[in-house]
Amino acid sequence: MQIEFIIVLTSLIAGATAGWRIQTVDDLLRNRNKCVKILELEDAFEEEFEGLFEFSDLDSAKCMIKCIMNRMGLFNDKRGPHVGRLVKQMKFASASSTKDIRSEIVNCVNQNTTIDPEARCERAYALYQCIQNSNLIQLQSPNGRT
Repeated sequence: MQIEFIIVLTSLIAGATAGWRIQTVDDLLRNRNKCVKILELEDAFEEEFEGLFEFSDLDSAKCMIKCIMNRMGLFNDKRGPHVGRLVKQMKFASASSTKDIRSEIVNCVNQNTTIDPEARCERAYALYQCIQNSNLIQLQSPNGRT
């Protein structure tokens, strides 16, 4: 009975992560453009989103970060950040060890514990800011752009 449970659990975990892959700058841009439409931010886009990784602290920008992270499979509204995927994403083009990256990500996740769990945009934005300040953002394009 225990072995069957382990097999089922392993299958569920493998199935849940099988569809995810490392995200590129092209993925980021595609998801950012989709989120602009989803959140109906076309008019505010030029003013609020200055560069690829530069977002203001306005509520719309915070929700943009949440939307992008959701679409990229790095953040879930119910469970919050997906630490394993964030580690893999950052390790993709980082010279840092997996252990160091995980430590930084967990530190960023733990800093979010004071934010109301229902404030999803705020939580995603705080996580993004912490990771950005840790210099862990690593997105690469197949064309070599970062």
